[in-house]
Amino acid sequence: MKRLNFGRNITLNPRVLHAPRCEQEVIEILDANKGSRIRCIGRLHSWSEAVQCDDVLLDLRYLSHVELSASGDTAVARAGGGCQIKQLLAELEKQNWTLPSVGFITEQSVAGAISTGTHGSGRHSLSHYVTSLRVARYDRDSGKAVIEEIECGDELRAARCSLGCVGVILSVAIRCRPMYRVEEHFREHDNLDSVLSAEKDYPLQQFYLVPWCWTFIAQHRREVEAPNSRTSCVYHWYRFIALDVAMHLLILLSVRVIRIHAFIRTLFRWVLPTFVVQNCRFVADSTTQLVMEHGLFRHVEIELFVQRDRLDAALKFLQHALCTAGDRVSDPDEAFLDQVDQANCTEALDQLRGKYCHHYPICVRKVLPDDTLISMASNANASPVSEPANATDRPPNYAWYSITLTNYHRGANREPFENLAEFLARSMRRLFRARPHWGKLCPLSSDDLHALYPAMGRFREVCAERDPDGRFNNLWTESVIHHKDQLKYEKHKSSNRLCVRSSLRSDRNQRPPDLTSSSA
Repeated sequence: MKRLNFGRNITLNPRVLHAPRCEQEVIEILDANKGSRIRCIGRLHSWSEAVQCDDVLLDLRYLSHVELSASGDTAVARAGGGCQIKQLLAELEKQNWTLPSVGFITEQSVAGAISTGTHGSGRHSLSHYVTSLRVARYDRDSGKAVIEEIECGDELRAARCSLGCVGVILSVAIRCRPMYRVEEHFREHDNLDSVLSAEKDYPLQQFYLVPWCWTFIAQHRREVEAPNSRTSCVYHWYRFIALDVAMHLLILLSVRVIRIHAFIRTLFRWVLPTFVVQNCRFVADSTTQLVMEHGLFRHVEIELFVQRDRLDAALKFLQHALCTAGDRVSDPDEAFLDQVDQANCTEALDQLRGKYCHHYPICVRKVLPDDTLISMASNANASPVSEPANATDRPPNYAWYSITLTNYHRGANREPFENLAEFLARSMRRLFRARPHWGKLCPLSSDDLHALYPAMGRFREVCAERDPDGRFNNLWTESVIHHKDQLKYEKHKSSNRLCVRSSLRSDRNQRPPDLTSSSA
């Protein structure tokens, strides 16, 4: 029974699929499947191999309850692992509370969002605010399924971003805050320094590097005490119709129908910037302002995290890489070629030349360091073993910046972007210590990833203590986290593309699995 993820780049082929409706059913399923590999899914809004499953798959959508415990100015929400972020926000807003961090989209499940380090802009990732988790796993001595609460120490720091390796996340307790309002306006900037200097006044801002004109459009945001703007509803509909729908339809037309690189470059230089209304300030509640509808059209993404002192160099390198990939005629910058040679990626760049024209604004968001072991913004003040001795000393609160590249090609036409993503991940890891998002395209090897995360060894120890037989791993996590079955995983990875394309052809004629009972 095959399942495709949101981006249609991963095919899940579990031996059996269960959809438990309560914690007791989860225990019964685990006890009935001793010796099997257990993986969980929420809404499959992930592009990474973390969702892969070929044995026992648990769909947690029915574990969606929400309970709020509030006292004064503090509150903690207990949400079922399968509860969607949008459902949690709606329940909290009924009592005038909200989440401290909200990302672009709210389709993900709570467990899936924290397990991969989902984040917004200007604050920590959602994982950072988790106070405890209720998890089902196998008892080390008896071998029977048990439920326990993880509340402190490295166990909690590991479980906050676990890639599904600590067990079945039944529910999550998250710190909440009173509802608040956000002021927002767009403004174009010629250089990065100008954008970053605005952070003091707009700490929640995110910004976009616009391909082919290479200017920045900042979405300046800050928390305010002012009431909602009278025209906030109009602004919300403008943003939805013009940016979330019309702009995307035009991009889809250029990518899937016209398919001419020169047209895409012209589109970004002269047409799409006119969609953005600049310097008009609007105030609305935080959820309305911070959430955008980027999940309306299927796509894939790679997201790379760098620290602030490397952001400028990383974006310049990215610009040169995209220009080289999008235009075979122009000669690449010599300094850029030297960097590529230093990263030992010259051959990969040569294979990309003229093959891919990027067609979406490159989003950059600031993420404060997380109290986790392996979320992308974790351990901001710790230098990796391979860090040069003269590296800049970073304070504990040194921020990370995520750089997101989005692609709207489909099927085999997506291959040039996947090659670009692998080139960027490998070269920017070596040049800028860039960390790929766990929930998006993550093409780095186990050795590369271990070099990026000082606490990876401790994370592996926690997982081994809680799951010594690796029942909650898949081939990808075994390879990436535990250095096991790497050759087997590589073979599986190479066959996945063929499986995806086969699934895409048959997907329209396939009925979705019946999830009305406890198993399907």
